[in-house]
Amino acid sequence: MKKYFGFGITLTLCIAALFESCANRGIGPQGGPKDTIPPVVVRVVPEDGSVNYQGKSVTIHCNEYIQLDNIAGNLLISPPQRQQPEITQTGKMLKLVFADEMKDSTTYSLDFGSAICDFHEKNALKGYSIAFATGPEIDTLEVHGNVLNAQDLNPVGNIIVGLQANLSDSAFEHEVLTRIARTDAQGGFAIHNIHSADYRLYALNDISRDYVYNPGEGLAWQDSLVTPVCVTDSAGNVYTAPADLLLWYFTENKRKQSLGRTRREEAHRIVVSFTAPMDSTPVITPLDSVSPQQLFIQYGQNRDSVIIWLKDSALIARDSVRFEISYYRSDSLLNLEPATDTLRALYRAPNLSAKAQAAKNKEEQNRRVELSSNARNGVDVSDTLFIRASYPIERIITDSIHLKKKTGIEQWEPVPFEIVPRDSAHLSYWVIAELEKGGMYELKADSNALWDIYGKSNKERSFSLTLKKDEDYSTLTIKMTHYSPEMRLQLLDEKDQPVRDVKAVEEGTVFRYLEPKGYYLRMYLDLNGDGRWTTGDWELKRQPEPVYYFRSKLSLKANWEFEESFDHTAVPQRDSKPQEIRKDTNAKK
Repeated sequence: MKKYFGFGITLTLCIAALFESCANRGIGPQGGPKDTIPPVVVRVVPEDGSVNYQGKSVTIHCNEYIQLDNIAGNLLISPPQRQQPEITQTGKMLKLVFADEMKDSTTYSLDFGSAICDFHEKNALKGYSIAFATGPEIDTLEVHGNVLNAQDLNPVGNIIVGLQANLSDSAFEHEVLTRIARTDAQGGFAIHNIHSADYRLYALNDISRDYVYNPGEGLAWQDSLVTPVCVTDSAGNVYTAPADLLLWYFTENKRKQSLGRTRREEAHRIVVSFTAPMDSTPVITPLDSVSPQQLFIQYGQNRDSVIIWLKDSALIARDSVRFEISYYRSDSLLNLEPATDTLRALYRAPNLSAKAQAAKNKEEQNRRVELSSNARNGVDVSDTLFIRASYPIERIITDSIHLKKKTGIEQWEPVPFEIVPRDSAHLSYWVIAELEKGGMYELKADSNALWDIYGKSNKERSFSLTLKKDEDYSTLTIKMTHYSPEMRLQLLDEKDQPVRDVKAVEEGTVFRYLEPKGYYLRMYLDLNGDGRWTTGDWELKRQPEPVYYFRSKLSLKANWEFEESFDHTAVPQRDSKPQEIRKDTNAKK
């Protein structure tokens, strides 16, 4: 009877709710405002600020049901833990059990970031942290500062900044940091609960998550020691210091060099890639009775790939092609060592009907060399004319290529030129000639002027081009207020990318033939004199070369000459970059 009685109540309530819904149809959806309030901690064991704590766990009780969001990426424990603690969450409670042995007379701090959220709306309890000590006193000193990218002065967010009590340089590579913090989106950091002592200060993009530096990870360090102190000002206010630390972050030019993928997406072409640009040219040795004459080797412009063109039709028809590659690869310390690997390149031809296969064979039989060029109306006077083919070129009949200048209505005169290979595969060629500003030209390749490695030639093709005139450009002169011979100037586009990089001249550095648009400017001290910005080196304990920005955007107009004075000491280096092009180095693209 109870069973049926309960059902009857439920049915009655449902019917009542249905009638109520119908009666209120004009009012619209009901319900209160969206919950935007994060959970509140009502109890924590041990309490924040506790001393002489001998337990191995932390328990947090909230006022509502909770969930965890990326606890591994949010939680930061100081001192860092070699073994990750065990974390459980049930209902309104979060429990953390340490796996490492607790250290005597040590202050522990736990920063949960945005990991603790309410169950329904995922409102985060942001910035929640606690601290407790296993000894009679809790450490309260702090240091604050910023991490900036050394090359472009952008803030570096979401990396580890740490103090190391072991003052030996090697400790950064072998001993876990003593106390740590994580940078925010503006590159700012605050390390709390520090014991009074001298420390080394480091920043680390801790990819390996072991709190020590490993080759290939981004880093920064301060040359001088850091000593946290309390300072009392004349008004009796107490501050912790230092509060203006600055670290210049960089990644060494020592990427791990190793063999990458081998791809054969086309029957006649094999691509071998590497994880970083190679220091020396790899050597390709064909196997299985294949001669080197049956291959055409192309090395990537950035030395990070090798393209092997198969010239012989019987070789192209093989499903599998084997060869040896000898190169240099990095060991665990990024030192280069010789290596030789045997690679197999497989090709699986698509299943085509007889009709489709016949059409494909006919298309290949009738294929011609396709030509392209950078010739166009409005060519910059600093550009060099080139012509490009679809396959590596084996032979050029130079008498069948012509460059002419327009001298009048329907009047043209030949222009002397020289053809020079532009890449290792002979896919493209420079057309070197003296071209006049404002001049109109035609570049023409007669039929059968270029022949590729497969015996195919081009159809007749012409390209028209017109060079810009002086009045189409702007000129910019930069005078350094405090000139030194190490200075180099980089003119930047509106995406903060260099378009010119020149040595500064004491009487004024002149940038000619600039497209009239907006630019930015930065200066760096070329301390080693190699003509380019040089990053730091941990092994040599060498900091990156200093960089300074001109504070304002430069808006140039056509047929105008502009002059600016650049005083790189006018504002602090850390503040010199214009705000509109400042962005977090580690922000997701």
